[in-house]
Amino acid sequence: MIMGLAMFGRGEEGIAVFNAMLEAGMEPDAITFTSVLSVCKNSGLVKEGWKYFDLMRSHYGVIPTIEHCSCMVDMLGRSGYLDEAWDFIQTMSLKPDATIWGAFLSACKIHRDLKLAEVAWKRLKVLEPQNSANYMMMINLYRNLNRWEDVEHTRDLMRNHRVRVQDLWTWIQIDHRVLVFYADGKAHADEGEIYFELYKLVSEMKKSGYAPDTSIIHQDVSDSEKEKLLMGHTEKLAMTYGLIKKKGTAPIRVVKNTNICSDCHTVAKYISVLRNREIVLHEGSRVHHFRDGKCSCNDAW
Repeated sequence: MIMGLAMFGRGEEGIAVFNAMLEAGMEPDAITFTSVLSVCKNSGLVKEGWKYFDLMRSHYGVIPTIEHCSCMVDMLGRSGYLDEAWDFIQTMSLKPDATIWGAFLSACKIHRDLKLAEVAWKRLKVLEPQNSANYMMMINLYRNLNRWEDVEHTRDLMRNHRVRVQDLWTWIQIDHRVLVFYADGKAHADEGEIYFELYKLVSEMKKSGYAPDTSIIHQDVSDSEKEKLLMGHTEKLAMTYGLIKKKGTAPIRVVKNTNICSDCHTVAKYISVLRNREIVLHEGSRVHHFRDGKCSCNDAW
């Protein structure tokens, strides 16, 4: 139950369940603490995360595993405490593996810390030479910092190591049918209707304060072209299709095979208000629950 609440970013409820478990006299084990730390990680509860990590060792004698340490690094890094995350990695009793360095690299990308990112990247090239996600994180960080030679060098590394980039897609189920939207631009039967509705939505959102995050589009094109490229993100297309096909106030549920981008996250919040719809977006082991303009992750993802 605690891990389920962690997936949905329902931090306070997850901690409440854990405390109720302790009050009932139940003894938490290593798996329980993995769930509790995941709750803190996914909800950005840094103070509570430290509390339970220390409690786990000092009071219950649970020896930290890689899973526990990964939660701590992810929690600290995503919350902006990169130096603390780095110190944690340097002092942890276990040898950092790809999970640890991957979590740290992701946090460095979010906060644009190139120096620490390259430290993690150096380790990951050895530990996971075929993991395209690591290459793409570095490429995107270099792009954000206008380091174009480094972008090309990293692309060359991918080609030389024959690293295959993961296909990007989002799917939604409508009336027992699963419809998949691909990032490669494959045409959809209802494409015209989808884009018509999406353009209407974006126009309404702009009147309510929405500003497209064109910084995540790195092609050398005009701002208007960047906005068009943002429109084609598979999450937006799937959510819009759900609005068209699911009438009334039924929740819109979509699943993405990679992380949601910042602009799509913002759009989902606006849709939840403007269309009075609950949006549930799965990405890997995380679930974003949008309602009344807010997300269950508290924007910590």
